[in-house]
Amino acid sequence: MRNIICSLIWLMTSLGCATSKYGDGILVDKDRRELAVYSSGDIRSTLEESENIEVIQRIEEGIKQHLKKNRRDIPAILALAQVQVALGKLKSAEKNCRTALRLDARNKAPRIILAQIALRRGNFDLASIFLESVGGAKSKDNVVLNMLALIELNRGNNTLAMSLFRNAAMQDSNDIAARMNLGVLLLKHRMLNQAAIEFERILKIAPLNADASIHLAVIKLARGEKDDAEAMLRKVLENNQENPLALYNLAVLHKSNDKFDEALLLIQEYVKTARGKHVDDQQVFALIDEIRKNQVEKGLTVFDDDFQQLAAAARDRVANAGKGSGIQRKRQSAASDQLDRSEQRRKIDRLNREETDRAGEKQPVN
Repeated sequence: MRNIICSLIWLMTSLGCATSKYGDGILVDKDRRELAVYSSGDIRSTLEESENIEVIQRIEEGIKQHLKKNRRDIPAILALAQVQVALGKLKSAEKNCRTALRLDARNKAPRIILAQIALRRGNFDLASIFLESVGGAKSKDNVVLNMLALIELNRGNNTLAMSLFRNAAMQDSNDIAARMNLGVLLLKHRMLNQAAIEFERILKIAPLNADASIHLAVIKLARGEKDDAEAMLRKVLENNQENPLALYNLAVLHKSNDKFDEALLLIQEYVKTARGKHVDDQQVFALIDEIRKNQVEKGLTVFDDDFQQLAAAARDRVANAGKGSGIQRKRQSAASDQLDRSEQRRKIDRLNREETDRAGEKQPVN
């Protein structure tokens, strides 16, 4: 069984803010005076939906307006840098961090954000330098420990990474990023029970967290708890019909139940989305091939052009990812139309099979 189970590497920043609220959508913990923005290494985040991105953009503008009158407000400068990291505006975020350091050279918070920026750019050595400057592995800051773990993970030191993730979660029991990374790493090592505990803890903190729900569903599917797994995946899709991880894993579940038509429909929806990554698409190609082989083995009608169109559409999307050209949109539209016609043929074929089965049932038994 192929499942997309380890595609997320999470980063989290949690730094000081000066006031109780900047714009709409993000509140600051009044006791700790902190603004929490969660973002991941591949720019996926808990704020990935388009409407949430718009909220963050309004927050960014609100902080900028505040800073026009309070240019030396370091917590506000850092809050702006933090939001800009979430929006992928790394150069602007870096500039604001260096501004904060000029105002207060001993402040650790800008260095933590600069470490995150370095990680987002893939510069692990520079990130290590920043993190060591704020205490490194001896730090009691869960954000620092989480990023150090990511660096060790990149170096192939899984055991050390797991220890650092655990330490980060101990420092802050509500650290979603550290718990997500720990859960995914445990899942990679087939430590299903321990991984499930981490994802369940995340869901207690954030009941609608899609990534935790999907990974927990994968564990349930591995345990044979198919009904529970399907319910969790469908709940995720109710909130986001284009979630690629949910679409793929639900397709895997349907394939395991010999529901090949339903599995292909979900793969079709996956192909239409623009969020799948190349590594995920390779697994989708493999799943398409498995479904085709299973249908042949069971003597079911196979439309080879359906499979070719699905794979071609996914490969075309990968090749043209990020270009956003008119040609790309036309190709995607054409691929979508072909897939819709293929689905009509599958429905007709299924109805014909059912009619044949019913006719067979009416024949007298000798």
